[in-house]
Amino acid sequence: MILFVDKQSDNASIFSYHLATNKYQSLVRKKAYENIQGIAFDPVTSLLFWTDAMDKTISWMSLKQDPKNKDLYGNILMKMDDEIPRGIAVDSCRGYIYWTNTNISKQSTIERAKFDGSDREIIVKTNIYMPVSIAIDQRTGRLYWLDDKEGIHYSVESSDLNGQNRKTLLDDFNHTPNALSVSKDHIYWVDWAYKTVWRIPKDPPASVVPEEYITFTIEPHGIVANYTIEDQTQNVPECEVLSKLVVNKTTINDTFNVPPDMGLYCFHGTKIQGKLQCKCSAGYTGTRCEIPVCTNYCVQGDCTVTDGEAKCTCAEGYVGARCEINVCYGFCLNNGACSINENQQPICKCPSDFEGARCETLISPTTTSTAAPTTSNTEDSNVNISCNCTATNTTKSSEYASDNLTPEEVFCTNGWDTVRDPVILFLVITIICMFFANMVLLHKLKQLKMRPRIKKRIIVNKNTTPMTSRPDQCEITIENCCNMNICETPCFEPRSTIRPSLLDSKPGKEEKRNLIANMECPDNY
Repeated sequence: MILFVDKQSDNASIFSYHLATNKYQSLVRKKAYENIQGIAFDPVTSLLFWTDAMDKTISWMSLKQDPKNKDLYGNILMKMDDEIPRGIAVDSCRGYIYWTNTNISKQSTIERAKFDGSDREIIVKTNIYMPVSIAIDQRTGRLYWLDDKEGIHYSVESSDLNGQNRKTLLDDFNHTPNALSVSKDHIYWVDWAYKTVWRIPKDPPASVVPEEYITFTIEPHGIVANYTIEDQTQNVPECEVLSKLVVNKTTINDTFNVPPDMGLYCFHGTKIQGKLQCKCSAGYTGTRCEIPVCTNYCVQGDCTVTDGEAKCTCAEGYVGARCEINVCYGFCLNNGACSINENQQPICKCPSDFEGARCETLISPTTTSTAAPTTSNTEDSNVNISCNCTATNTTKSSEYASDNLTPEEVFCTNGWDTVRDPVILFLVITIICMFFANMVLLHKLKQLKMRPRIKKRIIVNKNTTPMTSRPDQCEITIENCCNMNICETPCFEPRSTIRPSLLDSKPGKEEKRNLIANMECPDNY
């Protein structure tokens, strides 16, 4: 199993990668403000330790504990005031943790304490500038660290586990050391200046020259040497418990060939041979495996990667696969205030005139009535108060007396309803108005039927011979013409019978008069 820190992840900080199953698992939830610099693991107690330079803390987490019962952000072992912890290492045989303090403005140190935080002590505090990384060799019982000295110089140093018998193994320059690891025979460290991993023997000669072990195109950030527990604990009495861990254990081939193009084209994955395509590692996607699956996935919650898939742990008050649903949205009616209770369920605080689980019920308003109290000779006498209640409520007024009313004021319930009664009143007034409107319309219609109708009959008899075939006699009922009936013979009236007042009435009727005149006179007139 490999433990590592991913600062680019959205919601988790420390992950584990199982070599046998090729699966990732998030271990520690990411905080809003943090800067994890170093991690260390004790296989005996299954305790994970890490340093946070921003929060100035050393934290721990048990990997044996049930994930449902443990704090996903870890537990604080030490909270420091002036120290800035950076590198950290674990002595599993003796139960100590070692860490470096890089506060160069005051005093950089190397310190240690028990796993429970007790017996804290400073073991190195002189001739040290910025110890950036630290490692422990159980077999030799030695402590190794990198000191990024002021200017361009750096050094690789060693001491006993209590800080005694200090030695400088290498004093060189033009390196920017960042991480350190030890194996059975060598010391390895990461250099940011050359983007290279260097190494020297554990017992180097006086004029040792660092050996360039491997070079990268990008800055490497961490290093772990393949140093088996069996090699570390052999013939070490203090490591008896640790050495038992390898007994009856299945040997796993944890040596893998790293592809030469790892990280060059595919950021988090491997390039498919012969194709410009990537096979992304679990938890990443994109054409070049550059996008974590948790990016912008959880709307209101924390995202973790499980078996390569993004899963959300929603914040309080949100649900859904992506925590996109606010449980309070639209829950409380009538301007009620929504909040979340201890059971993560929405509850409403209703306005004064509404009630119910969702403030959906209108509280019936009350009216007050004042009655003259009866006189009494003593101050403690009861006052007789009456209430002008409706016929549906005859309860005694004293049962509904309010604490904020005077003795002359009481509540009468089931009286005027501000919602129901205005609607009923409006409907009654509307019906009455419509009734009177119908009566007026019926009266007007009756008057129209009583108006006189034109009913006139004219008989025309001409002795002259018409030019066209025309009956000798035409009998017309003008009433039918006026009622828009079809007449076979045009309607006309003798000129002599036209009233003089109509001859000069309106120009619009001139054409009608000419028509009647032409039909009255003979064709050769």
